[in-house]
Amino acid sequence: MSIGEFMDWIGKYLSILQCPYCGGDLEYIKEKNQLICKSCKRIFDIVDGILILLKN
Repeated sequence: MSIGEFMDWIGKYLSILQCPYCGGDLEYIKEKNQLICKSCKRIFDIVDGILILLKN
């Protein structure tokens, strides 16, 4: 997935994604290519275009 395709995907689906820990809204941090939970502040990496939302 190219950066442009990923940005389109984020724009389309960010409003329905939730933090798997607390259910909070997520925010995309472009500079770090990560999502951060607005509530609990957990950070979720995006690796090779794949968003990692797994709970440990």
